[in-house]
Amino acid sequence: MFTREFPYFFEPEHASLEAQVERFSAAGSIRDRVATLGLAGLLSRRDTRSLAIIRRHLAYQSPLTDLAFVIQELACTPLETAGALPGVVAAARRGERVLAFALTEPGAGSDLRAIATTAEERAGRWELTGAKHFISNAPDCDGAVVFARTPGGIGAFFVDRPVTEAQAVAGHSIGKLLLDRAPAALVAERGLPLGLGTLERCRPPVGAAAVGLATRALDLATAHVRAREQFGAPLADLPVVRLRLAEMRVELLTATLAVLHAAWRHDHAAPGERTGTTAAIGKVVATEAAQRVIDQAVQLHGALGVEEGSEIEALYRAIRPLRIYEGATDVLLGGVGGVGG
Repeated sequence: MFTREFPYFFEPEHASLEAQVERFSAAGSIRDRVATLGLAGLLSRRDTRSLAIIRRHLAYQSPLTDLAFVIQELACTPLETAGALPGVVAAARRGERVLAFALTEPGAGSDLRAIATTAEERAGRWELTGAKHFISNAPDCDGAVVFARTPGGIGAFFVDRPVTEAQAVAGHSIGKLLLDRAPAALVAERGLPLGLGTLERCRPPVGAAAVGLATRALDLATAHVRAREQFGAPLADLPVVRLRLAEMRVELLTATLAVLHAAWRHDHAAPGERTGTTAAIGKVVATEAAQRVIDQAVQLHGALGVEEGSEIEALYRAIRPLRIYEGATDVLLGGVGGVGG
């Protein structure tokens, strides 16, 4: 547990939260999972360290539940920051509405200034036209925070019950938003800082989710090599296997420290202070380390590690997107050098 092993990053209330989420489980559709998270009070507005705690344990138990949790957080955060649509936020925090956070487009991934979706004001109301893709929770959402180009730059909007289309991404609820003069409520005229600030807050918890996935993989690999016998002895007796397990533990510890430092740093930032570099480093270190840990776990499982439908194979698929979404490793590394925060 984070709070027991690294108490110097946390306050007393974090320990009770971790005890709660460690016992939490949810099943069913994204909507079912969001409702269960809401009933448990886990969707309430929290500090970044709390988000990290929650994501670490949800990811360990179920990557899909973790996805349901974090997209609610991504969508609520810009609305709360802008002081917009408090009724929508309250319903989402209770788990009664499933929201999406829509930045990515076919021609605009990491380069947010290339957003082509347009917003036009007609007769006193805004309408959005364009397409968003690879939007988590889109097939299940009944509302979305959407970033679109206005005459003055990039604005943030809320679209109620958008038209969506599912995309095939293994283990994820992901889809497109198809906007054809879709009615929208203006959240903020300067939407880009709002979106970037949301990602800055949520990047350390991405790393925490990666730690959860990698911890699960390490636990599975350890159990497997202890039980699996080769040449008359458990695989765990082989020096090379023990070395691999030790390397995996070192990777996990390094990743955890990077994530918790980034989360602590964000929570203790002065008003207006940016912590983007620390957040980016925490995400990069953790997601890259988790990929290596899970890859080693697959290797230790042998052919069972790539058997379709096995838990370890599912973890391998689950970790890969974390190195891309909320800032791809390559892009984040490009912005780290020489930038404060």
